[in-house]
Amino acid sequence: MIVYFQLSRMRIWLETYGCSLNKFDSYIIRYYLISEGFSISDSIDKADIIIVNSCGVKKQTEDRIISRLKKLRALYKDKKLLLVGCLPLINLRRIKNETSVDGILGPSPGYKVVEAIEKIINGEYIEDLSQSSLLYKPIFSPDKIVSIPIGISVGCLDKCSFCGTRLARGNLKSYPPDYIIKLITNHVKHGVREFYLTSQDTGAYGFDLKPRLNIISLLKMIDSLEENNFIVRIGMMNPRWVYKFIDDLIEIFRSSTKFYHFLHIPVQSGSDKVLKIMNRGHGVEEYIESVRKLRKEVGKHFTIMTDIIVGHPGEDEEDFEATVEIVKESQPDYINISQFFPRPNTPSAFMKKIPTNIVKYRSTILSQVSDEVLYKRNMLWVGWKGAILLNELGRRGDRILGRNYAYKIFAVDRDDLNIGDIIHIKAVKAYTTWLYGEYRKKSSSFLDLWIHSYSKSYIAY
Repeated sequence: MIVYFQLSRMRIWLETYGCSLNKFDSYIIRYYLISEGFSISDSIDKADIIIVNSCGVKKQTEDRIISRLKKLRALYKDKKLLLVGCLPLINLRRIKNETSVDGILGPSPGYKVVEAIEKIINGEYIEDLSQSSLLYKPIFSPDKIVSIPIGISVGCLDKCSFCGTRLARGNLKSYPPDYIIKLITNHVKHGVREFYLTSQDTGAYGFDLKPRLNIISLLKMIDSLEENNFIVRIGMMNPRWVYKFIDDLIEIFRSSTKFYHFLHIPVQSGSDKVLKIMNRGHGVEEYIESVRKLRKEVGKHFTIMTDIIVGHPGEDEEDFEATVEIVKESQPDYINISQFFPRPNTPSAFMKKIPTNIVKYRSTILSQVSDEVLYKRNMLWVGWKGAILLNELGRRGDRILGRNYAYKIFAVDRDDLNIGDIIHIKAVKAYTTWLYGEYRKKSSSFLDLWIHSYSKSYIAY
């Protein structure tokens, strides 16, 4: 009882790295901590305990987290430091060799965080890399927030040769659809207006459930909800699932007002040879055909995001040129370009590496081509008039950011505007990854997101 009484007065600082699913995990961690009487500190200096929810998908992210852990230990010797997330399952050796933490937990730790804090406060070191059972208890945040991630599954069905996250997250484990629906409806009642469906691969959702379901079943359940004052972004979906479900996806995008006209489809390479080495389970044509159909049948406005790895083992000059061509042909709106760095214990880590200088050169070339493509796509929106949902403050605080129905990023002068407002704008200037909008008026209806007009250049495109 004495320990619990002390714990209930403790303040927690929580840092999160990586994907939207990690953010969902942190959201659940916050829920458990608050439920047990902890407070979430708005200042790391005031906190008693520091929790770092880690990611290990990229070497650069790993380096940043290791550096951060060293800095935290040097600055806050009197505070307990708990590391959770994917990185311990990807590179535990480095964590132990280079950092000093009071406890380590794996990804999706759930209530284990509370139990771990009880132990480390009493001077006990804890290390538990097992995943908690999936949480099926509908939760909602006591905070006033507009946007949240919703984890729909953990793990995946694929075994990509370069992926360390698969080692950390394991096999596919989908949340039941009723749980996901309750999460959404509970949060809508408390003012949330934007949801990010997230997982390692949303396209694999439901294949492990009994009776077996799929992502289309879930999207239709969401679409059937009576509430019409929210919008959903569908998270990363591997190309083979987009291709498999393309007709159903097109029908949903065309008929519904609940989903951004946006898909994140990680092609990774423009070479079928390299994709086979990566063990991706899809070919170039599946990606190209899916993008073509979405832009033709939903609309040329449809926003495509993709990921590309440059310099994966086995990639020769011809393969790289094919990747450059796929960017030019598919015209993505957003591109994540990563130089290949081997992740520990993955098949790719044991393959013959391409010289670093060649990888850097190819990355530079692809980045230049990508910037041209992204800017061209954004230029087509100049002159567009429509509504956006404001969901984020700009870095300097003088602007506020929002998304339109196609998940395009617009920045407007902040003035008296607030996150959660829906406003009408005119797009007046394009940049590589965002546009500047001229504020016109506020909106009183969420459905205004679907009322807009295009510029002449866009119509002619």
